[in-house]
Amino acid sequence: MTTKTRKTRVLMVLVLLLSVLHLACYISNYPVITDDRGDYSGVIRTGHKAYIKQEYRVATVFADGSDETFSMVYQNAYGDQKIYTFNNFDPTASVIFHDDTYCDWRYEGCAVATAWNPHQDELDDPFDMRYDFDCSGARSICMMVSYGSRLGECGDRLFGFGQQQDVAAEFADLAVTQWRGESAYVLPVDTSNTTVVLTTPGGSTYTLPIYGHYDAVVTEQVDLITFARPNVKAQLQWLLNWVEKNGRRATINIEYGSVQASVEVAFEPDALRYNLTRF
Repeated sequence: MTTKTRKTRVLMVLVLLLSVLHLACYISNYPVITDDRGDYSGVIRTGHKAYIKQEYRVATVFADGSDETFSMVYQNAYGDQKIYTFNNFDPTASVIFHDDTYCDWRYEGCAVATAWNPHQDELDDPFDMRYDFDCSGARSICMMVSYGSRLGECGDRLFGFGQQQDVAAEFADLAVTQWRGESAYVLPVDTSNTTVVLTTPGGSTYTLPIYGHYDAVVTEQVDLITFARPNVKAQLQWLLNWVEKNGRRATINIEYGSVQASVEVAFEPDALRYNLTRF
């Protein structure tokens, strides 16, 4: 296993675990899209919004349906980008994930969040955003993630992502259940197996309390389904108090069993307040 592959797998586990704790995220910063195949080499113009492919997908089941947020990026010829995050809402809670088989960019619906990402880094705040609380899916966003490595876009064969089995190996010791007719891993999260530490830009550290027990399922395709429970409210309230005291940016360090990883994030206090009214 290469170091890069191991880091990718560990980071994915971290993001999945944060989703279980309902610290769902959206992409606020993305590397410039280039293409070196054929006669042209360099920055490309996407022409329309391109679906950002990830090796994992996350859906949250609420009492009135399920949310799955996904992101698209539009890039002009100068490498300036606008990133859109949408919500794939299913009122039946059947957890129908967004179908990207044909890379259709014409998604109908409002964007939960948008971020402007200029090519010149010195002009860019990697955690900027515009949040639409009137848009379906707003309840599923609390945290922004800035990507330093390009994930890949739908239709680009350069990024084939054939590592689902490798990623699933991180969960090999977990219990197995049936979810909608297929095998899935049960992902339990509580204080007995999970530690989450927030570090401020100034170096102060705080342990995130985990209120109660959370369960999620991870399919063999590395799709995560998590469930909104009443204890989520206490989780969000603690985090909002932390943000109001320490600011919105942090480094999250997480340990889950033998897995350890960290990621830099920014929290959206207005989103935390908004989501507190929904539980």
